[in-house]
Amino acid sequence: MTNKILSIGLLGLNCFLVEVEADISGGLPNFTIVGLGDASVQESKERVRSALKNSGFDFPQSRKTINLAPAEMKKQGALYDFPIAVALLKASNQIDYSDFEKSVFIGELSLSGNLKPITGALSITEFVKSQNYSKIFIPKANFAEASLISGLEIIPLESLKDFVDYTKNPTNYISVKKTEISNEVLSQKPAFSGISGHEFAKRALCVVASGAHSLLLDGPPGCGKTLLARSVSDILPPLSTEEMLLSTKIFSISGLLDPKIPIIRERPFREVNPTASLVSIIGGGVKYPRPGEITLAHNGVLYLDEIPEFPRKSIESLRQPFEDRKIIINRSNFSISFPANFILLASKNPCPCGYLNSEKKRCICSDTQIQNYKKRLSGPILDRFDMYLQLEDQVLHKTIFKEEKQNIPSEPDYRNLINTALERQKFRFKDEGKIRRNSEMTLNQIKKYCKFEEKALNALKNASATLSLSSRAYLKTIKLSQTLSDLSGSEKIGEAQINEALQYRYRGE
Repeated sequence: MTNKILSIGLLGLNCFLVEVEADISGGLPNFTIVGLGDASVQESKERVRSALKNSGFDFPQSRKTINLAPAEMKKQGALYDFPIAVALLKASNQIDYSDFEKSVFIGELSLSGNLKPITGALSITEFVKSQNYSKIFIPKANFAEASLISGLEIIPLESLKDFVDYTKNPTNYISVKKTEISNEVLSQKPAFSGISGHEFAKRALCVVASGAHSLLLDGPPGCGKTLLARSVSDILPPLSTEEMLLSTKIFSISGLLDPKIPIIRERPFREVNPTASLVSIIGGGVKYPRPGEITLAHNGVLYLDEIPEFPRKSIESLRQPFEDRKIIINRSNFSISFPANFILLASKNPCPCGYLNSEKKRCICSDTQIQNYKKRLSGPILDRFDMYLQLEDQVLHKTIFKEEKQNIPSEPDYRNLINTALERQKFRFKDEGKIRRNSEMTLNQIKKYCKFEEKALNALKNASATLSLSSRAYLKTIKLSQTLSDLSGSEKIGEAQINEALQYRYRGE
């Protein structure tokens, strides 16, 4: 007798329907799983056997065959344990449930029969809803995450026994409170709290947060590069509901979602050091590609500390996601696309020892060492940064212990400036689909939305010839000028915005 149970398979952030078929026939006792399952799927035979026995059910002593269809799709992970066990119970007539055609089953079994949490519950639940199924049975530990998707009956279970109890008397089932998506702004600390001085850098970071521009920080050790980069998290706008769900899906698939906080409510900030491998940065894997740091930073910030120390291959691999805002991972039999729309921040020293042209400490690097160090960042990579900022050591005594007699102006309200610029962009791109920030504009959108004063056009034309700007640098200068114009509240890009944008261009050393 053949019985079919519906389950779900994961491939990147996408899902596909899996039919778990169980056949019990005469012959010597044997348990076979077919359908291109990996090692963890094959090991489910032992977990299912023990879970059935320890839950008080009979394990059929005959020939048992489990087929995971479609057979040409690879199956991975232990999430098929629960549907395999249910299929065997149904095939051996140990349960009576009439709604199998509309129900989906997901979960890993322990040897005692308890259901353990899985990764990717949000993606799975969203897919189940899109396929018009009415119920999904999942581990109770995943309920808070899965319940972010409305319009679907989600049944959380702690064990295999719970499902059998549910089939006997669904009315006794106690519903668990669902997780609500809230756009309430979390408590915020003052912008750039704990950072003294660096007013020009703070201005640059406001531009970064307003237009989602990339920035390269250059300066000696201890001048505050990392502290400034981390402070960007404090001034970024809150996530929209759509962004929350997508970031939550990414972290869930990666197994990084906190079970106590089943939704990502703050923009991700991923800090990567030079010891990170290529796969950990861009994503991938031998058999089943996983999201890398550039995808985990989607809708947020990716910070590369001491970027010249990264392997050249890792740095050059950022070219595609830098421009396309996604990463495509190709394998012999499939291709997966992960989102990678992030703000790139990076830092570097001026030389290997870090003290080139420093007034505090003498540089000990030879000319050859300095030249080789600078060559670690290729021209195409440097050209892709919207902004370049050279920092100097602050005299802390002057910035922290300010004399009362000094007439020091108060710091501007950075958040209000940024929010004003964001509102202008929101109105500008309201009919452009997924385009939300100035840095994402295409050539056609630049022609459509960027308005210039006559002096600004002349300044841009002269700078293009004088500085030998590449086509990419030319367009990035316009996008950056538009963000500066939004910050100033101007209707058109003026000469001042063009000149400030050009100050942020990398000119070589």
